[in-house]
Amino acid sequence: MISKWIKKIRNSRELKKSNWGRNFNWYIEYNDKIIGELIDYEWMDMFWDTYIVKSMNEEWNQTLTDPKSWDNFKYKNQYYDQYAIHAFPGGGYECDIILNERISMRSLYLTEIK
Repeated sequence: MISKWIKKIRNSRELKKSNWGRNFNWYIEYNDKIIGELIDYEWMDMFWDTYIVKSMNEEWNQTLTDPKSWDNFKYKNQYYDQYAIHAFPGGGYECDIILNERISMRSLYLTEIK
């Protein structure tokens, strides 16, 4: 019991040092395949962060630049191998998405290490 409590405290400290996973970048998953990455985290505003959108392969470029596809993406942390289940894009998301350019994201962070 005490060891679980100690592990939870250590995990909380580690997660805080990593800015709740933001410093480790994110994979973009679509239909259980990794199709891209969100890299180069920058803080934007109170609830928003920005990342550069990178494609893993040219075959996914059209999907990554289609705003409607972003409703079906999942975001997995590259270090912790966990999903940010409440994350969603904003600020320009309704418009064209351009590869290798910044996109705003909200709720793209982890709250605990599992």
